[in-house]
Order: sequence, then structure tokens, then C-alpha cells
Amino acid sequence: MTEQEEEYVHFVSCIDDLNDAWRLLQEIKQCKGNSLVGAAFQFALIEYSKPYKVSIGTVSNSKGKSIPRKLDESHIPATHIQLHKRIIDARDQILAHSDLTVMEAKLYVKNSPHGKIVGTGQNKIYGTEELSNIDTIIDLIERTLDSMYVEAERLAAALPVTS
Repeated sequence: MTEQEEEYVHFVSCIDDLNDAWRLLQEIKQCKGNSLVGAAFQFALIEYSKPYKVSIGTVSNSKGKSIPRKLDESHIPATHIQLHKRIIDARDQILAHSDLTVMEAKLYVKNSPHGKIVGTGQNKIYGTEELSNIDTIIDLIERTLDSMYVEAERLAAALPVTS
């Protein structure tokens, strides 16, 4: 595969991930009250975030290293950039990781007549904080995809014909 071909494959894979997130969010809207809505919403945000995280390809650069690929923010509507950043931060700190900075954990250690007592207190973060913005997230995805479909056509037109 050439670098140009891999760029195209990565780009259409990003479109697929965003479409998967869009489909999940549409399904979630139909299933309000279902006990799995929270988990499905978290997964939809992870699917949304995948294109914006590094993907390692098979094509190497001149130094023999794989070319890392990730979607930039150029297709995100300016009106939704802050929402996009919150989703990416949630993915990085809560959904795909458990950052202690977000938890603001406190450790309590006390001696008692029965021995040492150790306890913790921390924020409980569910990963569904943006659920009330589901329609805005859907709009973000739809408008991003509209821009990406145009770019995908441009990238496809530039590909050389193979036999």
C-alpha cells in the first residue's frame, strides 16, 4: 500500500467510526430508560474519539518508522469545537482511562484501637455528563461527516488506478 492509499483507507475508517457513533446515539435516543444507555453512550463517545487518536499504519516513512495517522480538527464546525474538546478530554481522562486528577481522590489514614483504618474519598464520575447534549453531539457528527464526505471524494479522485 502506498502512503496516499493508506491515507485514504485511514480517512474512510474515520468516517466509519463517526458513523458508528452516530448510529449508537440514534439508538440511545430510542431507548431512554434502558439500563444500558449509560454504557452505550460511553462507548459512542469512544467511537467518536477514535479518529482523533493516533493510529499506526503499515506504511513507513523514509526513516523506516510507521506513519502515525489521526484526524485533525479541520472538519469540526467551529460552533462545536468546545464540545468536541470536552468529548476528547472525557475519553482521555474518564472513558478509556481513570485519571486521578479528575477523581480528586483523598486518602484518609487513622489509627484506631483495632488497628489502622484506611479509606478514600473521590468524585464519582459516570462518563455520561454530556448525555443531556445528545442532540448537539449528533449535530456535531453529522456536520463533521458532511465535510468529510467531500474530502473523501477528493482523496478518492486523486488515487491512481491500480490493475
